[in-house]
Amino acid sequence: MTHQALNDPETRRIFEEEVLIGEATENVSALLGSVGLSQRELAGRLGVSEARVSQILSGKDNLTLRSLASLGWALGIRFELEPTSMSRQERLATPAADDPPAPDWLRRLRPRAKLVAMHVPSPKEVAAGRNLTLVGRAA
Repeated sequence: MTHQALNDPETRRIFEEEVLIGEATENVSALLGSVGLSQRELAGRLGVSEARVSQILSGKDNLTLRSLASLGWALGIRFELEPTSMSRQERLATPAADDPPAPDWLRRLRPRAKLVAMHVPSPKEVAAGRNLTLVGRAA
């Protein structure tokens, strides 16, 4: 997508939606890989079909906060919202283009490093040689 296209408010709104959906589905997919859980096993934990899980992870389905919370519950993790201010340039194609900059306290919400998920293996997994898996990112 070109910089010019992002100047259109509707295109920008859709872009922001897709970025958030992509981040959520990529995190869930990465977590599944990290803990060695298949889509079929996740579907069983959620009580939904494997096709439904595939649909969610494709990013084409509207992933609600409720379904994201359910995915976290099934994986033993919690997703947290972390608001991040847009730069003045990024806000140009939004209804907030003429608003003052985001408040200072918003920047303080971002920790230096954040643990996204932690998987402690069961005794069965330890016996099979699986180790502690941490998935994290530095801010």
